[in-house]
Amino acid sequence: MRTIFEDTTLKAEMEEVRDRGNENKYTLLVLWLIALVFLGGTWGVYRWADSRPAVEPPPPPVSLDDPKQTAEAFSKFNRFVVYGNWSEAEAMLSTAAKQRLSDERKSLRDSLLGSYKDHMIVGGDRTDSIDRSVPGRVREDCLYKFTNDNYNKIEQRIIPLVLVNENSRLVIDSWGDATPEEQKKEGEKKAAGKR
Repeated sequence: MRTIFEDTTLKAEMEEVRDRGNENKYTLLVLWLIALVFLGGTWGVYRWADSRPAVEPPPPPVSLDDPKQTAEAFSKFNRFVVYGNWSEAEAMLSTAAKQRLSDERKSLRDSLLGSYKDHMIVGGDRTDSIDRSVPGRVREDCLYKFTNDNYNKIEQRIIPLVLVNENSRLVIDSWGDATPEEQKKEGEKKAAGKR
């Protein structure tokens, strides 16, 4: 025969096993919910990452050796000149070119166009004459078309432009036939003549 103490102990053990079984059910249910939330979150992150546009690659470094970059710089400058955006065109000048303008005491329009400064520009195109013989400089002849006030005659003028890389920007360094060194010497001669 069993005693009361044995029955109480057996009853307590049975209740303990039953409580553990209920706890295991809740623990299993909580673990399943955590797994489902994790899978749903992973799927959501994957869909978000998959639907985002790809990161654009960084632009190539500025180089005078890249024909695409030099062609774009010359074309941009020509567009500014043709459309009369002289402030934008001046923003594309190098420090030496800006110094040249201040030494000459002329605007970019006066210095670049010379005797054609009062004519209307009807076109500005790049030509195929590209000179890369001097390191660090690209020279290209640009064809500008002018007309007078009566629009009865179109005149053409070829103006060579020189492009340089200054502070990781492609800028116009000089125009016309003179190189910056020749322009500097000419400026010194003029200054010496004024004294």
